[in-house]
Amino acid sequence: MPPEVDRTARQTLLRHGGTADTQHANTWKFPPDSLDAAATELAENGYQFRVDCEPSPEIKGTQEGAAYLCLISEDVLDDLDPAGPQLAYADDGNILANSELISIIEPAVDGIRWSRHTRDDFWRLSQAHTIPEPIKIRTLFRKWPRPGGSWVISHDGREFITKPSIQFLARHGAGWTTEYQYREQTYKRPPLLLWGGHVISILESHGVQFADAPVYYLKETTETSS
Repeated sequence: MPPEVDRTARQTLLRHGGTADTQHANTWKFPPDSLDAAATELAENGYQFRVDCEPSPEIKGTQEGAAYLCLISEDVLDDLDPAGPQLAYADDGNILANSELISIIEPAVDGIRWSRHTRDDFWRLSQAHTIPEPIKIRTLFRKWPRPGGSWVISHDGREFITKPSIQFLARHGAGWTTEYQYREQTYKRPPLLLWGGHVISILESHGVQFADAPVYYLKETTETSS
C-alpha cells in the first residue's frame, strides 16, 4: 500500500537522498547506499512502505500468470477523462473501485466483496481470498521488522509465483499475497492484492487507467524452486 507521506516521513526521505517520482504517487527513489538507512528509520517510526528494486530488463513475467497493479491515487480520479471504470488507491490505503468497474470484472472474480465508500459511487475492497503459497525470492539483501510480526524485504527484483497460486488466481481472479519465502524461511509481509492475467486483460480492454504497467510475476520452475 502507498505510505502515508506526512511531514516527518518526507523529511526522512529527503534527508537520506530520496527523490519523489513525479509520475507515480507516493513513490520515492534512492541511491543504493542510502536506501538501507531510510528504510530503517521509516520502519522504526512505524510507517507502512514497500521496497522494490528495479529488475534487469531481461527479467520478465508472463501475462498468463499474475501481476500486481500499479494503481492511480484517489486524488487524480477527478481529472480522468472520460471517467469510465476506475480502480485506485484511496487516501487511506484502501483499494477503491467505482460501480462500473465492479460490474465489468464481476463475472471473472470470486470471493471479492466491496463495501460502500464515502466517495460518491465508489466502493472499497473489503474481502478477498489469499493465494495458497508465498511468493518466492532467490536473494535477500535486507529485512526490516514491521509491527504485527511482518517484514519489509529488499531483494534483487525477481519474484516467483508458484503453480498452485497461478491456478488459484485463474479460478478466483484476484487474491492477497501475505508472505515471502526465501529458501525454507517464510516472512509475513503487508498484504498486496494480485490479479489473474485474464482479469487484467478485461481491465485493459475497457480502458482502465493505471499509474504504470502491471508488474507480472515470474513463474516458478524446477530450477527456481529452491
